[in-house]
Amino acid sequence: MFFLKLHISTIKSVFLYLLGAVLFVVCAMPASAQQDEDYRKLYNDKNYAKSLEVINKNLSELYNKETGGTAGKPTGLDLLKTVESGKKLLKEAFRNRRAVGFFVKDNEELFTLHVYAARCYYEEQKYPEALNHYDQALRYRSLRHGEDDKVFYEIAQVYKKQKRPEPYRRMMEQAYTLNTAEPKYSLELGVSLANTTARKKAIHHLERYIQAKGEVDDPKLYLMVGNLYEDIGRYLDTVDNYRKYLKAKPDDGYIHYALGYLAYKRTGNFTLADQSFGKALEHLPEDDILRRSRINEYRGDMYMKDLDFDRAAEVYEKTVTYQEQIVSGIRQRIEDIKKIRGEIAKIKATTGVREYYSADTFVQGEKKEKLELENRDKRYLFEKMNPGKVRWNLAVTHERRGDLQKAITFYRKAITYSYKSDLAREKIIKLQLKINRGY
Repeated sequence: MFFLKLHISTIKSVFLYLLGAVLFVVCAMPASAQQDEDYRKLYNDKNYAKSLEVINKNLSELYNKETGGTAGKPTGLDLLKTVESGKKLLKEAFRNRRAVGFFVKDNEELFTLHVYAARCYYEEQKYPEALNHYDQALRYRSLRHGEDDKVFYEIAQVYKKQKRPEPYRRMMEQAYTLNTAEPKYSLELGVSLANTTARKKAIHHLERYIQAKGEVDDPKLYLMVGNLYEDIGRYLDTVDNYRKYLKAKPDDGYIHYALGYLAYKRTGNFTLADQSFGKALEHLPEDDILRRSRINEYRGDMYMKDLDFDRAAEVYEKTVTYQEQIVSGIRQRIEDIKKIRGEIAKIKATTGVREYYSADTFVQGEKKEKLELENRDKRYLFEKMNPGKVRWNLAVTHERRGDLQKAITFYRKAITYSYKSDLAREKIIKLQLKINRGY
């Protein structure tokens, strides 16, 4: 009986001991561990201020623990910890210490708390504070491939918000290095690098993204890649990407025009150029006189090289028609400016010196300035349309077709634009002799 009682009392003692140990562990557990889910839930609920409050409390407790005293005989350092200012100095020293370079030690809890603090500050648009916490977080983490790329991606987004392209690209490069299987890193890097001199790297990332996606949501990516290839002189690749873009956007007259020009000027594919120019004419705005004129000019050049002088003459005539529309508009505006000047002169003549700048004068003066500005723009546009060259080529086509009189007419027009004037005069003399001789 005695042994039974002793056994029961022993069991009770052991039970109480274990219960006490459990209670001790629970009580000794840091507040950060107990509230670990709290700040995450607050963050997910978009209660960033409260989440930060919990995070900062947890961080303070953890740093206090790291800088706390040890059992045994007190030392000068332990005595320093009893002084409030000393504690602050120790906490600051612990936060800023470096073991080897940037990294301090692995501490999952500190890492996670700092990351969530950074996210909260980012959502509150406090970007310097966010960067500071990301910096702190990375001190307590040895980088893991396939995991920590997300942190560098988040840091990149902070720099993006600050409009700091260089550090943004560096962080995106780091994210890509840690997880090359994530397509969006290549997309963002490619788009950002497209505006720099690193065009080949931009092409690499954009094509990698396109390959990973199979079919892109935004066809403009094909256009971007095509333009990058054009910048480095790989015109066949440019053509290929323009065609992919036009497959998704067949009504884009401007890109049909660009493809036609590329095929005509760079790759020598006249068939593709002619087809693309034809589609461009279908979709370009009617008032886009410059491109419409240029299309007919380029087509004329191609037909001339193919010795198809009838078709060349036809499209060159259309080019001249577009150019004459510009000239006609310029002349009309000149007449309108003359009329306005006359009206301003009448107003000045009928008003006193004090009313020299009357409301009527001001209105008419504004009209005149507007017309003069339009005329300057149209003259510049007309000069870009190669009027002398077009008339010279038209004269040559008429000469090759046997229409000598028309050829003389257009050689004379080429002279008015100072295009190959001496040679044009020689041509006119020879053609007139032919006409006079009858052969």
